[in-house]
Amino acid sequence: MSAQVNIFLLLFGGLQGLLLSLLLFKKKAFRTGYLFLIGYLLVMILQITLKVMSKMWLTGNMMPLYALSYQLPFLYGPFVYLFVRQVIGQRSVILRDLIHFMPVIAVIIHLVFDDAYHYTPSLLIPLFDLKSRLVLQLVSLASYHAAAMYYWYSYQKDLKNKFSDLQKIRLGWLKKFIYGSFIVCMLIAVVIYLMYLWFPHHQDVRFGFVALTIFIYWISFSAWNQPEIFSVIRGFANEPVQAGIPKLIVHRSAKKYSNSGLSEGVIKKIIARLETIIQKNKLFLEADLTIDKLASDIPCSKHHLSQVLNDVLDKSFYDYINHYRVEEARQLLIDPGKAGYKISSIAYDAGFNSVSTFNEVFRKFTGLTPSQFRKKPSQQARQQRV
Repeated sequence: MSAQVNIFLLLFGGLQGLLLSLLLFKKKAFRTGYLFLIGYLLVMILQITLKVMSKMWLTGNMMPLYALSYQLPFLYGPFVYLFVRQVIGQRSVILRDLIHFMPVIAVIIHLVFDDAYHYTPSLLIPLFDLKSRLVLQLVSLASYHAAAMYYWYSYQKDLKNKFSDLQKIRLGWLKKFIYGSFIVCMLIAVVIYLMYLWFPHHQDVRFGFVALTIFIYWISFSAWNQPEIFSVIRGFANEPVQAGIPKLIVHRSAKKYSNSGLSEGVIKKIIARLETIIQKNKLFLEADLTIDKLASDIPCSKHHLSQVLNDVLDKSFYDYINHYRVEEARQLLIDPGKAGYKISSIAYDAGFNSVSTFNEVFRKFTGLTPSQFRKKPSQQARQQRV
């Protein structure tokens, strides 16, 4: 009975993983890092499939594939690292990246082309020895996940002043993904070791593979609940809205820049140009707008723009851009012609890529959720006069 329950849970995980992989493959044009995530999921699906199949049938009919099943944990780490690196850094995939998969590639070549039943090359012996293989797998998993986490940490340090809400949400999910993957993959490596060590006894340990199903469903839930994590959606207002975006007024002196190389005149020019291109060109409607792009359009250096935003206007890049997005959303919400628009449509048309973040930021700036703001005309009018 317990074996049937385990098979049932694993089959559900494998099916869900396959559906998720197909979904991500359709979206690969938006994120090339999806290919590594798809590879990661396919390894999990293969791991699940091999555990559902009869061990006796596999050893009798597909021994190379059965032997390969013990090597699959070597693939999880490289896929996670390359996925995180690609999504964060958008680095080009190069042939040299195959080096991360060389242990498994070497094992496959040996199993397919050599007499694997009677001879094992000395370099591959640690990969087939039970204890040394477990140690190597745990080291591989720990190293690659640590590298992915280091890459994530190095990238997010300047997040507040450099990126919009979409990148922030995506990085938050990536952190959870790295930690979750590390726990699940380490567990799977240990379960494989114990099943081989204890066979044919204590086979209830195989329930540990259900962790793969749980993790696959968590990724699927993330794709359903926060689709902006896995796609790039740009929303622009197709119709002009009434003017009313208030200008930001500088109340503080710019003298604190006397030692920074920025004169008061240069500061005023940067602010004037900044407000002109923001209000005239509505750059804040670009969902993936960065401080680098904004600085190049002024033009000035990113460092000088960051100084002006933080120390003169007393706003981070993130808050400055969202100020205008919220003002745009307020205009859209009170526009009679858009009374039938959903909140999600308003969010995308105002430059946001996440409905949940739109709700959070809108409430931060106005004290109301978008729905509450739309339902209270008198309060809208008061806020319009502020």
